[in-house]
Amino acid sequence: MLKKVSIIVIGLFVVLFAAAAAIPLFFKKEIDAKIKSSINESVNAKVDFKDLDLTLISSFPDMGIKINNLTILGIDSFAKDTLANIKQLQLNVNLMSVIKGEKYEIKSINLEEPRILAKVLKSGLANWDIVKKDSAATEGTDTAKTAFKVALQKYAIEKGKVVYDDASLGFFMEMNNLNHTGTGDFTQDLFTLKTQSAIEQLTVKYGGIPYLNKVKLDADLPLDIDMKNMKFTFAENKIKLNELLLSAVGYLAMPNDKDMVMDFKFDAKQSELKNFLSLIPAIYASNFKDMDATGKFAMNGSAKGTYNEKSLPAFNVDLSIENGKIKYPSLPSAINNIQVKSQISNPDGVMDHTVVNVPAFHMEFGNAPIDGRLLLKNPTTDPFVDMALKGKLDLKQLTTIFPMKDMTLSGILDADVQAAGRKSSIDKGQYEAFKASGQMLASNFNYSGKNVPMPVSVPSAKMAFSPKNITLSNLTAKVGKSDFTANGTVNNYLSYFFKKNQALQGTFNVASNLIDVNELMGPKSTEETEKRGDSKLTVFEVPGNIDFDMTAKAGRVLYDNYDITNAKGALEVKNKTIYFKDMGMNMLDGTVKMNGSYATIDPKKPKVDVDFGIEKMDIQKAFTAFNTVKLLAPVAKFAKGVFSTNLKFNSDLDQNMMPVYSSINAEGLTNIIQAVLDGFEPLNKLASALSSDKFKKLELNNVLTKFKIKDGRLNVAPFDIKKEGVLMNVQGSNGLDQTMDYQLGLNVPRAMLGAKANETANAFIAKLNSKAGTNVAMSETIKVNAVLGGTILKPTINLKYGAGDAKAGAKEAVNQVVAEKKEEIKAVAQAKVDTIKAQATEKAKNAIADKLNGLFKKKSQ
Repeated sequence: MLKKVSIIVIGLFVVLFAAAAAIPLFFKKEIDAKIKSSINESVNAKVDFKDLDLTLISSFPDMGIKINNLTILGIDSFAKDTLANIKQLQLNVNLMSVIKGEKYEIKSINLEEPRILAKVLKSGLANWDIVKKDSAATEGTDTAKTAFKVALQKYAIEKGKVVYDDASLGFFMEMNNLNHTGTGDFTQDLFTLKTQSAIEQLTVKYGGIPYLNKVKLDADLPLDIDMKNMKFTFAENKIKLNELLLSAVGYLAMPNDKDMVMDFKFDAKQSELKNFLSLIPAIYASNFKDMDATGKFAMNGSAKGTYNEKSLPAFNVDLSIENGKIKYPSLPSAINNIQVKSQISNPDGVMDHTVVNVPAFHMEFGNAPIDGRLLLKNPTTDPFVDMALKGKLDLKQLTTIFPMKDMTLSGILDADVQAAGRKSSIDKGQYEAFKASGQMLASNFNYSGKNVPMPVSVPSAKMAFSPKNITLSNLTAKVGKSDFTANGTVNNYLSYFFKKNQALQGTFNVASNLIDVNELMGPKSTEETEKRGDSKLTVFEVPGNIDFDMTAKAGRVLYDNYDITNAKGALEVKNKTIYFKDMGMNMLDGTVKMNGSYATIDPKKPKVDVDFGIEKMDIQKAFTAFNTVKLLAPVAKFAKGVFSTNLKFNSDLDQNMMPVYSSINAEGLTNIIQAVLDGFEPLNKLASALSSDKFKKLELNNVLTKFKIKDGRLNVAPFDIKKEGVLMNVQGSNGLDQTMDYQLGLNVPRAMLGAKANETANAFIAKLNSKAGTNVAMSETIKVNAVLGGTILKPTINLKYGAGDAKAGAKEAVNQVVAEKKEEIKAVAQAKVDTIKAQATEKAKNAIADKLNGLFKKKSQ
């Protein structure tokens, strides 16, 4: 009997298991259609998913609906945003509601690896507001249009990333690696929702200030929920931020779509200084467990009122530290006697009524005391600040207080500054109403280590403060190999501090014996390019929040492969652009003068626009140094000599600070003062075509060439070259692909045609002279037109009549001479005929006159 019962039970289990596996297949097509139709009918967004799976086994007694790779893309103002990208969304649905074909009741929701961006524009428009405004307004509800009904009892998020970015309130929150669960019966009006949250990195910013920065959070937060009134009351809870344990009591309610009403208080459950210090990222991330921190710490706060687009709740946060001490056991010194009292308060929710007050703080780095205070009021309308800082810090002592691996730090910082007044005084230029005074001194500052590309040394520097400006004097510094001396003023530091988007203005004089730009710009290449020996610079992005005028002088500047000496001129840094004014320098055995700009308004597409004046620069060195010359004037490789030029040049730059050749626009005039061109294959080709080795080598003296670079081609205006009685006119272009298109017009001495060609020409002309009775000699020069094509390395040449070899070239040259002389002989012969005719006519006239005279004489007798 037991055996039969066992067989029946096993058989029943197999049948039920088979049914559980098979039933979802009957509903998959129908559920897939209802999901897609429900989505399309209810949202204004682009929603898509890869596929859909159904199961009963893992979700029994409910049916599990798994939607894989679900994406929700925004439209209109949010067309470039992805609201959600979810690896897998599982809905567990009441099985009976599916079988009956009624509304599907969603019992639980699970999101696996969701990436969610919740975004609010300054206008208040939210990207999650995608539900269509349809018949719900008239029918009172939109549930009739959807095939699903929410009857949640549980939800969960696994390994999520959630970003909330609210530009209308200046609030930002980011949660990385979020794991969260919530259980409760959402079908009830009154129930308790038990939530558990774990966030690996939590960042919270308000007004651009990071109040929490990549903090680890663990929270057990039960909420008593009143669904009718949308009120959430905090039950007994604990919230852990890194090592700081907090608790909150009170409630939060959302009576409508716009307002959030709250009344709650919080305080720190563990009043130890070390727990508070854990919120400081640099401390928590490095040797926190080994740190010894003592002292009494207290923090509490409250918030009461309405939070919406126009108002904040009244709030208050108190923080204090008494008799604090921070010490690492492995180090000899400590920060002693830490005393801090601070309060951030707002009595009525009006942001301008917020007061930040730190009446005093004190700490001692070893035995060196630092004291200060801060009061800030009316932050939004007319900020008032009253602050002071006084202390003398031995930086070397910091290395005996904090663990600093692979780093050397030394020097003395001495500060004694005060400031008190309102922003409006600065705006009106009433500097006497704003009190600012004091100075900061730095001496023998040295900083080097693994985390800095090169050692920094500042033997001395002084900054003196007044309401109008900060005066910098006596600054000497060395960064790596580069050295600097500077003085100047920062003219609007208070306006820069108080106003948004205000550029910091300054005037400076800077001098240096050596500036190694290559070293200052950091690593030049990846490991791969280093193996190849390539040197690659990276884009230097000009800061956009400064407006500096500088005079600069440098004995030597190393930049890329340029060695520059005696550099001097003026620089203006403004609007992410460096403007060069009357800059002069010596480089490549020549002198360069320039005016222009380097702009990084778009850091991905830097631009340079410069007027150059170059005097007596070595051609070979210019070819080696400038890639632009290599690509657009490859003939320079075969030229030795000196040139000068005036050049207007503008181009985009790539991320290695090299010109984007297709974007180059340039024009100028070059004077080749003296040069020898030898080994240039196009000249070899021309010499072969003209049967003359004399064209293989050209000596150039004071040759003027006008050129233009556009669309990646160097276009050369017509210019003349003279060589041993040959006059050569050159014009045309060559491109980045090394293709050539040049026209050469030559007057070639007849002797260069060769003896055979000359004999043929002389014989033919003698024959013509014999027939015409003339004595015309062949001219000493002939005209040859040639077209240079192909590429620099594989040129082609085409003479005027298509001759490509010496024999044919000579023949065509003779034909040309003969044609010219033939016309000349005809002209001479015609002139002789005309003379004979004139003489005959004159004789005839005289003969007739004589006869008439004789006739008249006879009659008179």
